[in-house]
Amino acid sequence: ALKTFDIKELLKRQAMLDKKFDEKKTVNVRTIKGIQVALITEIGELVQELKSEWNYWKNSTEKFNKSKVLEELSDVLHFYLSYTNARDEETKGRTIPFLDNSIIEHCKGVSSMQSLEDILITLSDFRVLTENKILGSILAVSDYAGATEEEFLQVHHEKWLKNMNERTKEEY
Repeated sequence: ALKTFDIKELLKRQAMLDKKFDEKKTVNVRTIKGIQVALITEIGELVQELKSEWNYWKNSTEKFNKSKVLEELSDVLHFYLSYTNARDEETKGRTIPFLDNSIIEHCKGVSSMQSLEDILITLSDFRVLTENKILGSILAVSDYAGATEEEFLQVHHEKWLKNMNERTKEEY
């Protein structure tokens, strides 16, 4: 597992996973639009896990479960990385060079000062906002959930391994 957020390594690992999924016989082919729908779905699942933090009309929501939040956040990161790689293929390499770890860290700091609702809305704007802002928001949610960067990356790595070793199999 990575100890610090290394965007180039994360993109490389995601490309390896996507290649394995592309080699798997499935009903549907992976497309950029399919990736976008998957990402929207995962953002929705993350928002549901954090419902106790933003739901104003209900008193019966339980406090969020940190491990479930981190797992859903990892799924968001997986599909966002996949989306970034697919967009980079479409734009012939004009996307990834704009990614910058120091800018991502800056965006994380800016996002951390916002409300959780603002951060979640930022995630939903993934088609419009820069990669640095989206990735910074992902890290800000991790902070909000009380996880260190290393802890979140460990969860993400475990999910990546599960996907590589189990979910790319024909039976899944």
